[in-house]
Amino acid sequence: MNRAKVVLISVIGLHLVAETSLTPFLPQLFDRLYGIDEPGATGLYLWICRIVGLAALPLWGLAARRWPLHRLVLAGLCGSAVLDLLLGLAPSYAAYTVLSAAVVTTNSALLLAYPAFIAEHDADPAGGERARMAGICSIVVVFHLSTVVATMVGAGVLALPEPRIGISAFAVLDVLLAVLTYRVLGKRAPARAADAEAGEAGTAGVRWRLTGLVLVQAALIGVAFDFSVNVARPFFTEFADDLGSGSTGSAVLFFLPSVAALAVLPVVRRCHDLLGDRLLPLALTVAAAGLAWQALSPSWPALAGGRLLFGVGLGVGQVAVELWVFRATGTAGPAFTAVETARSAGLLAAPVAAAAAVSYDLALPIAVAAAVHLLATGLSLRRAPLPRPAPALTYSEEIR
Repeated sequence: MNRAKVVLISVIGLHLVAETSLTPFLPQLFDRLYGIDEPGATGLYLWICRIVGLAALPLWGLAARRWPLHRLVLAGLCGSAVLDLLLGLAPSYAAYTVLSAAVVTTNSALLLAYPAFIAEHDADPAGGERARMAGICSIVVVFHLSTVVATMVGAGVLALPEPRIGISAFAVLDVLLAVLTYRVLGKRAPARAADAEAGEAGTAGVRWRLTGLVLVQAALIGVAFDFSVNVARPFFTEFADDLGSGSTGSAVLFFLPSVAALAVLPVVRRCHDLLGDRLLPLALTVAAAGLAWQALSPSWPALAGGRLLFGVGLGVGQVAVELWVFRATGTAGPAFTAVETARSAGLLAAPVAAAAAVSYDLALPIAVAAAVHLLATGLSLRRAPLPRPAPALTYSEEIR
């Protein structure tokens, strides 16, 4: 893996960890820092941050039509460094919320590291869809590993005698990655940049006209996939505990799909070579079957079987969904952020739907997830033809 890829995958990892590390511990954090123990304070904080993130993402996408992705990532890192430092010094809950919303705005730029990372794989001499799939598999691995790392980081911050130090420490990582981004990606050959921009300008209008339907389809598949994965999470441990798993068993069952997903990643490329475009609907069907198995499970051992089957579909499905999305959006940035904005909006509905469903039955959110996964399967069966993609931008070339 070249230096550009290492830097970009590090930015992706930071984005995932920074986004989720403190979320499970917010009630305790607000209690320690500001003496606030009302659940509503955490809910209000999360909603404000999510809505701000939803508004900021398309703005960064528009900026990507004018500036290279790595420059926007660098700007996001620099902004986050300043705001993370200030966040640890926030004197009140209101100030903490306002600064967190500003951090979400700058962190949204780090999402552009995703298409930049895939563009680096497109620019490899081997190139092709196999190279792109290798990049997507790396992102999926980082996604699952960051879940564990984020939990450990959040718990570590809360365990400090002064959590403010841990919060501000994120600024150090921001600065370090900003320096590496500038040194490795910040100096591109002017001629190559001009050629790439000219190529992009020549194909942008055609691409947007021809891929409008495909972008909508990609967004719908992404929304259905993300919604179904997240709607089953909030009350899962309660459901598992009801089946006799115990608190420790519930925690193990919660992470079991991630373990299964990581286990199947090494064979995803071989499966894609054998199945081609049929991989996505097949993976979604397997995941839906695993979810239905869980919803109907009479005991925790049966639930474990459903979790493993779901994890297999999840691991393959994540790669297949992201491959589908990048086929539709390319790696320039604006189209990618449009799809990701729709997916983020879908995530807002997941906890609301879960709360409504669980009022009838603890297993109902999982059954809803299975139904929505089947909907995503139906959407993935029809693959619209894609236009010739715009030239991929590469950020690894140094000025000679």
